[in-house]
Amino acid sequence: MPIQHINFHANVATQPGQVPGPASPSPAALVQIGPVLQVLVEVPTPLAASLRAQNLPVPTPVSGLALIDTGATKSAVSETVAQTLGIQPSGVVNVGTAAGLQQQSVYSARFSFPGGPLSPIEFAQLTGVNLEGHVVPGLGMPLIALIGRDILSRFVMIYDGQTATITLAF
Repeated sequence: MPIQHINFHANVATQPGQVPGPASPSPAALVQIGPVLQVLVEVPTPLAASLRAQNLPVPTPVSGLALIDTGATKSAVSETVAQTLGIQPSGVVNVGTAAGLQQQSVYSARFSFPGGPLSPIEFAQLTGVNLEGHVVPGLGMPLIALIGRDILSRFVMIYDGQTATITLAF
């Protein structure tokens, strides 16, 4: 069973004014940052193949962070990222949000996860969401996707606040 551990650390100085030492597990960092993992959002494989067949360039994947969102029924992609990749919406869907019911565009895309054993995931339907300006605190990287329960249903996930780790087993 492949396993991916995601550790959340903080550099800690032992004396005021001292240079921080090696990183140590930080439950506060996990609370501040949230359960995130690095993601590359790419055009879906059929679109990439079609572009190659026409001798057209395949857009460069967009790198950022995906928030593991147990409150999201379906995974989502930033509208801005989908537009940057030139992915056209395939329809709209009604989505219940904290702000009430909203219509959101639906996209197809591919997520890959560099630096770990997670296999790429092709999505026929991803909800487009406005993640504009969401930069993950402490990491300085943009939030570009949400991993919802549609994907989490494939894993065992352990959120261990005491050791500041997230473990995904699949």
